[in-house]
Amino acid sequence: MTRADVEQFYVQPEHVFDDHFLLVHEELNHAVRVLRKSPGDSLEAVDGHGNAYSGAILSISKSEMKVAITHHSKNLGEPTVHLTLAQAVPKGSHFDMVIEKGTEIGINTFQPIITQRSIADPSSRIDRWRKKALAAMKQCGRSYCPEILPPIRFEIYLEQVDTEAIFIAHEHFSDSDLPETLTAKSCTLFIGPEGGFTDDEVNTALSSKAIPLQLGQRRLRSETAGLVGAIKLLTLFDEL
Repeated sequence: MTRADVEQFYVQPEHVFDDHFLLVHEELNHAVRVLRKSPGDSLEAVDGHGNAYSGAILSISKSEMKVAITHHSKNLGEPTVHLTLAQAVPKGSHFDMVIEKGTEIGINTFQPIITQRSIADPSSRIDRWRKKALAAMKQCGRSYCPEILPPIRFEIYLEQVDTEAIFIAHEHFSDSDLPETLTAKSCTLFIGPEGGFTDDEVNTALSSKAIPLQLGQRRLRSETAGLVGAIKLLTLFDEL
């Protein structure tokens, strides 16, 4: 069986002990009713904080499944660079795809931002996005569940960014100042709304030492731009 064939479960950190962990609720139901797991079967679980545990099932009851910990690994499936996607949320459910696919490719943090041309209020969707990130983490073989931060205004977040490198995507940029390879341990990528960043926002970002990032010759929808930009950066970091 290859890594791609291994079904991962989510174990809450408080349900991990020295020599075993417990699966409860939806994870228990999925293991027993869908996958027909039984005592003696092997099982792997991640806690969303970078820890992966595997071992054999010891017992199953109506309320929990007890699994022995025979192997523990850190940062399974994780890139070495911490990538934050700070993006204006498009209207409708388009940002759902950004969360799901962004989790799959290796984004660590999603920061919804509010820009001068933003048209969507993302405040009510945070819980839904967190559930989608958790599901995507299990599906793609990661051990860290990306953090979905509360929305914040672009200019305020720009002042708070503490990553080693900052990038801002814009259709009129070139990559003349972009190195062939990147070595920072953390970076933030800013993606604007459908109408793009205003000139004032772009200039503010550049004055904060943001590096221009060009995403190709064609005009991209906001949700596409976020994923393309993340893939481009992770490729430059040699993390895909």
